[in-house]
Amino acid sequence: MYIATLKFNEVKFLLIIFSKSQMQKNMFNKMVVYEALKRSLTPDSNRRLKSEKHTEGQDSLISLMIHDVFGGEILKTHTKKNWHFYNRINGERVDFTKSEEVKSVEDNRFEDIPSTPDETYDYFDLVDYSTFFTKFVSEFEETVGLEKYHTGLTT
Repeated sequence: MYIATLKFNEVKFLLIIFSKSQMQKNMFNKMVVYEALKRSLTPDSNRRLKSEKHTEGQDSLISLMIHDVFGGEILKTHTKKNWHFYNRINGERVDFTKSEEVKSVEDNRFEDIPSTPDETYDYFDLVDYSTFFTKFVSEFEETVGLEKYHTGLTT
């Protein structure tokens, strides 16, 4: 694990960087991640949240964060209005947003078009991402305790 600070517009951010392969292998549990996501997506962690459906419209933000923390791939599929982003981890498609737009795609088919982190940046504010990332790590740690996964990680 590596810890660094980033200063952006006079605001300091704490960055915690884990080995992706170690995180992906040992820490990805969909239910735990979903619970931490629900607690992380709050109006104070993301200025664009306006609805009670915490993940609505947050697919690019969530897919990038999942990619940055757990590895895997960022994928996308067409919707009526735009792109919908999601992930594939350990060969399994993972979509924490369950967007209504995606549900309306014919037969709920995902196209699984490869995407990149750079492509997702067009859909959210970097400050929102940094705040959300920090909040997620804190909520995830509270949910399961990261210390039990530190074995084998470089500090």
